[in-house]
Amino acid sequence: MQLSRKKIILGTIAVIIVGFGIWFFLFLNTQQRADIVDTTKNLFPFGNLGSSTLNSGGNSQGTIGEDGQAASQNTEDGENPGNEGPRLRRVSQFPTGGFVPLIRIEKEDITETLVDEEGISTEVLRTIDVENHYVRYSSIKDAGIYESEITPSEITEEFLVDNFIPNAEYAYFNNTGERVSFQYWNNENSVPESYLARIEKIKLDIKPCPFDFSPLTLGDDNVKVLGIHQFLNRNPQTRIARSGINAPGNESSLVTESTITAIKNFQSLYQIDIDGQIGPSTKSKMQEVCGLQQQKLAEEEFNKRDKKYKISGFFLPQNIISINMSPDGKEMFYLQKDNLGVIGILRNLVDETKKTIFESPFSEWSSQWSSGTSIEITTKPSYATDGYSYTLDSLTGRYFKSFPERAGLTTLVSPDNSKILISESTKNKVQVSIFERDSKRIRPLSLETFSEKCVWAQNSIDLYCGVPQNLAYGNQYPDYWYQGLEQYSDTLWKIDSDTLQETLVSDIPNEYGQNIDIESIALDAKSDYLYFIDKKSEFLWSYRLVDF
Repeated sequence: MQLSRKKIILGTIAVIIVGFGIWFFLFLNTQQRADIVDTTKNLFPFGNLGSSTLNSGGNSQGTIGEDGQAASQNTEDGENPGNEGPRLRRVSQFPTGGFVPLIRIEKEDITETLVDEEGISTEVLRTIDVENHYVRYSSIKDAGIYESEITPSEITEEFLVDNFIPNAEYAYFNNTGERVSFQYWNNENSVPESYLARIEKIKLDIKPCPFDFSPLTLGDDNVKVLGIHQFLNRNPQTRIARSGINAPGNESSLVTESTITAIKNFQSLYQIDIDGQIGPSTKSKMQEVCGLQQQKLAEEEFNKRDKKYKISGFFLPQNIISINMSPDGKEMFYLQKDNLGVIGILRNLVDETKKTIFESPFSEWSSQWSSGTSIEITTKPSYATDGYSYTLDSLTGRYFKSFPERAGLTTLVSPDNSKILISESTKNKVQVSIFERDSKRIRPLSLETFSEKCVWAQNSIDLYCGVPQNLAYGNQYPDYWYQGLEQYSDTLWKIDSDTLQETLVSDIPNEYGQNIDIESIALDAKSDYLYFIDKKSEFLWSYRLVDF
């Protein structure tokens, strides 16, 4: 009895304490409550009090193993969307020589349910345009071409075409992925070899619609009716019968009430006046739908093929040291060494004509085609020498110095040609800056990286960069990185080139357990996905920047 009385007393005290705590908590302001939650959540080692888990980048990311698969991932509000995987994923399972991000507008059929004023629901079939993400890339081993569809939940790889260029270390695609130039080293002659290829999809064999959609009446009996029955039976929503006469594969040539009903179902599905007759509007829609069906049938046959693409091409001159594709994908520019130095060749990818637009007695150059007719040519960098950068007009062949020389200079020009990201060697570090052409102003950033680890967004404002966790092993940059004497584990950053605000996108090593030395970085046209190659393994990776 005494023990029970003690329990009652202790219980009463506990209730009073808890009640007072709740009363006290309710009288606090929002910030004070948040501070208490942040403090107390550390007392619970097996879980969090709050519903969100935040990191320095504003997102809670899952971990990814060596196979590129995620353990888990949270969005900004701490919830797991069922259809989204990790932001960082490995795309290729083999060393990759080059790639190009693609966004395609593709057709997709959807069924909508419409409800009228009387509450009667009707299903309507519509074809809509959908934007889908792809990336096309090549294998270093043999220059085989692959393509992966990229969705938030999965990566689906497709092998496009065989190729037989051994050790194709570099591949330069145009913006459509239909033209590509491969480069490999010719050991026998000790020169770089280049091969320009065209990748073409084998054309679909689309057969014309086999049906006659002329008007019909109840009781008609002819071969035209048989075709209309076959057409209507292609879609379960307009099917005439499930079994027996006029079921799929057992169509008759006689117009019955079931025929009229199926025509009405077709008219209802496509929102045509429902009268059971094949008038002008119904005939036009039937022809349109039949055409789409014929295309779909051709695609199904095409997808059964082992080879869906073909590749052809020819060798370019030896000793090409730099290759660029124009932003519109119709031209390419390359620098070729000769006995007098280097020449710059502009080649039309449509009619294959070419002309020389640049000559220099100095042979060590790199180039990038930034926008329109502007090509930036920069001397190859070394910490020990001053580097120079010039803007070359591809129409006139005239070129002008962009800014004063700098040691260890590398450059990255914005898509609108208004700004240049500059990295240069200083006494103890790499200095990254943004040069503005109009004002001639050079604005330094605090991040230490190389321009080759960065990419501009299409708006010419945002930059995304891989930034090494440290550059502590030497001061001969960028030579140490180029020569493979240093390998880095990069984080991802976003830079606003107008405000110079630097924002951490992802601490890849800590969030995913991956040490990636980013190079050949690219961004799709909508800034949805980043793609880059790991300099160490040469695998292709993707990083999703948005939530879908």
